[in-house]
Amino acid sequence: MTQNPLVEAAVITLKDRLAGLSRFSKYAGPIGYPLLYGVCLVVFALLTFPYGKLKERIVASFNADQPPSGGQELQIDDMSGYWLTGVSLKGVTLLRASSEPGHAPSKVVIDEATARYSILSAIVGNSSLSFSATAFGGEVSGSYDVHGKGKSVELSLDSIDMARVQPIADALGVPIQGKLGGTVRLNFPEGKGAKAAGSVAFEAQDVSVGDGKARIKDTLALPKVDVGALTFTAEAKDGMLKVTKFAAGGRDVDFLGDGRILLRDQTSDSILELQVRFRINDVYRNKSDITKSLFGAPGSNIPALFEMADPKIKQSKRPDGFYGWNIRGVLSRPDFQPTPGGAAGGK
Repeated sequence: MTQNPLVEAAVITLKDRLAGLSRFSKYAGPIGYPLLYGVCLVVFALLTFPYGKLKERIVASFNADQPPSGGQELQIDDMSGYWLTGVSLKGVTLLRASSEPGHAPSKVVIDEATARYSILSAIVGNSSLSFSATAFGGEVSGSYDVHGKGKSVELSLDSIDMARVQPIADALGVPIQGKLGGTVRLNFPEGKGAKAAGSVAFEAQDVSVGDGKARIKDTLALPKVDVGALTFTAEAKDGMLKVTKFAAGGRDVDFLGDGRILLRDQTSDSILELQVRFRINDVYRNKSDITKSLFGAPGSNIPALFEMADPKIKQSKRPDGFYGWNIRGVLSRPDFQPTPGGAAGGK
């Protein structure tokens, strides 16, 4: 009996597919079972990994490395897994004791953060860690890479609310407002801060200082001062970060700065050698009776209350109307002193 050609073709095709499936089944076990085991191992490892213990270990190790006095305290509310090789953190708080007796500690709070380790970099003998965070009303992201003995850091800031960065207000002594953005790109040959090279660029928009309530040296309430756009750029070479621009020119104040930062392996140990100067413009001094009393009405010989609040302020006054200050010491605890000879017309 003659079969239909279509039926014969279908039978041949079915036989070929069954033969192919038979050949595949020979390798399904040796390949599929280890692959399935590997997937299950990763999944259950992520589900059962003791992130709570890891969080406690990180916090305890960080706090134990701090000096007995003037150190920092790390707190983490929660830690969990992020993808295959990362962690997710919530409620990260860094506390530093205030240098002013009786004042509350300075606090830096990061709402959420993630960090992820690159497996591909590890395969070729390097190390790469990428991170991102939601903090201070904005976004922070970047990476930390190790290539042999060399290290590199990249950091990007976007829409950071300066009012929520407490250490800035603590350093100034009055509230500050504005939105901050910028980048940091630094390479550390042999992992040494003293050999660092790269660039730093920050720009803050709509900056203002004071709110009419907070008092300078617990004495004078500073009405809001419009600083405007504030720019900071610097270039690093051989471990020295030289400031190329540090300036602002708002309606109420003129601000200029220069100097350098000597980088160290621990960023907080970097040495500041900066000079800054600012001048209160006539439009602000004439703004109200309060500002006239604080900074002196233009052309008046009556001493300004601002200069009487602290002898150092009067020492910093220059003949051109600018107040000049030196910022020295380590980055974590800068020291503000009036420019030597400022009252006599120093540089």
